[in-house]
Amino acid sequence: MNYDDFQTGFNEADYLMQLGEYQSAIKLLLKYRKKYPGDSLVNFNLGVVYYKAGKFVKSIYSLEEAVRLGAEEPEVFNQLGLSSDSNGDLEGSRAYYKKALEMDSSFAMAWNNLGVTYFLAGDYLSAKVNFEKALELNSEDPDTWFNLRDSCTELGLDSEAEAADLKYHELLRH
Repeated sequence: MNYDDFQTGFNEADYLMQLGEYQSAIKLLLKYRKKYPGDSLVNFNLGVVYYKAGKFVKSIYSLEEAVRLGAEEPEVFNQLGLSSDSNGDLEGSRAYYKKALEMDSSFAMAWNNLGVTYFLAGDYLSAKVNFEKALELNSEDPDTWFNLRDSCTELGLDSEAEAADLKYHELLRH
């Protein structure tokens, strides 16, 4: 492969990741990071692949390096939240999701992910509020309906839980 062709390499790494060949994707992206040490996109993509491979500390390191190199997209902070959450740091992940939402308040996935941190902490009302905000922005996400259902169940809101469950199953059928 010609490592001078940046886009081709990224496409190949993405393809390898989609196939679940994380080690091959990591190896390829590490070559690009060596060749382009100041590129935040390489570090972001490497962080995503590390996350998918279950290497959460390496994911956080690569994503923080992407930020240090100038990445300021809300997706970077959302991914940092996912990696931190998976590494057992609910407070850190919550801070990253909030940062993503400061940058883009219409980022439905970050609202959902923020809701998950509250749910895991046992704050079901805050979780519900965040899931509802996510659904205002993207009412077609079955995962958020599933999360809303669980929050409503925990809060004893049976009719809301049932309605969310119906919507969840409806979206799964389509």
